[in-house]
Amino acid sequence: MTTAAAAPRPHVERAHAGAVTAVFTYSFDAAAFRFTRQHLTITRDGASSFSARLRKPPQGNGFNAQPSGYFQHQRSVSVTDIDGDGEPEVVLDLYGGGAHCCWYTQIYRYAPATKHYEPLVHVWGNFGYVLADLDHDGALELVTRDDRFSYVFASFADSRWPVQILRYRDGKLTAATTSYRSEIGRDANALWHAALNPKRKRPNQGIVAAWAADEAMVGHWPVAFKAIDRLSRSGKIHGELSRVKFEQKLRRFLRRTGYLT
Repeated sequence: MTTAAAAPRPHVERAHAGAVTAVFTYSFDAAAFRFTRQHLTITRDGASSFSARLRKPPQGNGFNAQPSGYFQHQRSVSVTDIDGDGEPEVVLDLYGGGAHCCWYTQIYRYAPATKHYEPLVHVWGNFGYVLADLDHDGALELVTRDDRFSYVFASFADSRWPVQILRYRDGKLTAATTSYRSEIGRDANALWHAALNPKRKRPNQGIVAAWAADEAMVGHWPVAFKAIDRLSRSGKIHGELSRVKFEQKLRRFLRRTGYLT
């Protein structure tokens, strides 16, 4: 005698702010660990302004759009006025699947001309983000890490990532990290202390590369490279690359990624 497989469980998440309500629904098949029928509905002043099934993740790895709330024990959908203009945005945080990648976010902005919501999709990679009003102007910044440093100078476990700060304005995300020198300084100090932690025999090239990126953003790259060269010559930095090749690769990478101009 065989038993029928349990039907996928329907899930509903709701978020509300002002006149805007967002409802995110999906079904979850625990046996197959599969999410299906992901659907987002947005109503404004009681009228439907957006309703659609979600597409596959941008990286196209074949996984379904998975609600971040399932993995992080928090809501996948929120209604927040990110840009401080008085009109809240709908924010949907999702996960594409894989070992630890990729997290991505869909931000829906209301367009008065069409009375519809326009989406923006941003892929974070291995990291999520936090919203914070860093300059206390009523608009929120999105604080994350630069995932481009993953695997470049060390394994993922030994990699480190410089701070990255984005602004959401007029429906677009733009880089704004260099406007927050104090945040960069705190991150650089944390990376430097991690590199020189007495419990760590020698700092690895992954930590040093992220620290150098922070220092480059505040114009300290000449001093940073002198310190790296001094530590490398004394054998205090370890990694797969030789001293010369590491420093050459680091310079090329920082130029390519915009940290050095």
